[in-house]
Amino acid sequence: MIGVVQLNASYLPLAVLAFVTALVAVALFVPNVRSFAERIGAVQQGGGRRVHRGTMPNIGGVAILGGFLLALVVGSLLQPALINTFRTELLAIVLGGVLMTLVGFIDDIWEVPAAMRLVTQFMAAGILVVNGVKIDFITNYFGSSRYLFIPETLAIILTLVWVVGFTNAFNFIDGLDGLSSGIATIASLSLLAVALQLPDRGATVLLLAALAGSSLGFLRHNFSPAKIIMGDSGAYLLGYTLSAVSVLGALKVTAAVTVVAPVLVLALPVVDLTQVTVRRLSRGVSPAVAGNDHIHDLLRQRSGSNRLTVVLLWVATLILGFLGMMLSSTPPPLMYLTISTTIILIATVSLLRLYEVRRERLSAP
Repeated sequence: MIGVVQLNASYLPLAVLAFVTALVAVALFVPNVRSFAERIGAVQQGGGRRVHRGTMPNIGGVAILGGFLLALVVGSLLQPALINTFRTELLAIVLGGVLMTLVGFIDDIWEVPAAMRLVTQFMAAGILVVNGVKIDFITNYFGSSRYLFIPETLAIILTLVWVVGFTNAFNFIDGLDGLSSGIATIASLSLLAVALQLPDRGATVLLLAALAGSSLGFLRHNFSPAKIIMGDSGAYLLGYTLSAVSVLGALKVTAAVTVVAPVLVLALPVVDLTQVTVRRLSRGVSPAVAGNDHIHDLLRQRSGSNRLTVVLLWVATLILGFLGMMLSSTPPPLMYLTISTTIILIATVSLLRLYEVRRERLSAP
């Protein structure tokens, strides 16, 4: 009963509505986006450091954005009262997400210089800061006061570094079919379980449910062998939104949830970026240069299987999500329900993709 008592049940219809809307919309949008990508030549050539073969449509982020925005609109129209507290912050995150998708889309087709991409990322992060989405305080574990409030200038710097850093970290880990879309689904659902316990978190619930549904809907077409990849447009959108929502929904709270929880849930891309940076600097190589020394590359070389590597990293993200929920004092029934539901959903869409591949091979001449 404790899980039922502490769960903010008024958010459940909003979460379910946004999740289902985004899931169905993205799953239906992807075939049209694939056709559009092939017509305009928005494809990525496989081979070399890339694990896929042949050409692959690489603007899947357009489909993710479409389903994400549709879910937000539907949720906002049907339950507007639940998101009023953070409506301005919600709009700021959406505006920044659209900007990130746009620069990623352009980069997927024409390759935007790294400096310009970085400037745009800081602009998108700045949109959050000027609208009040920033890290104002952290939990104080050692002093007499409960929180340590951060000076304004430092708060702005921390928020910019976190959002831009995680956005790029998430983009770095997008190296195998289904990996980043699965990680985004797991992280979103884990943070959603945290947000469902808190008052006045309707905007956070809406964003996370829409993000989880969009990621899962894309995984339906992105699990190995993928029919489309999300490209920078999708990776920037997912990474930016996850980092922004973690600040909005899990850091700016009053009691149980600490700064450690969202950082832990989102730890895998951060660890990957850190180890890549250390490795490359030790060799005198720029961290911005593309290479095959990411966690998924190293694990793939040992396992010999792309799918096994993806599943292992999904499991690692699930474990981190579970630990993050524990640190957030999430009721055990809600934690177990979140983990089991996540496993069932990801397994279902992955098996559907494998069944589709098998059917295509059997029907081929």
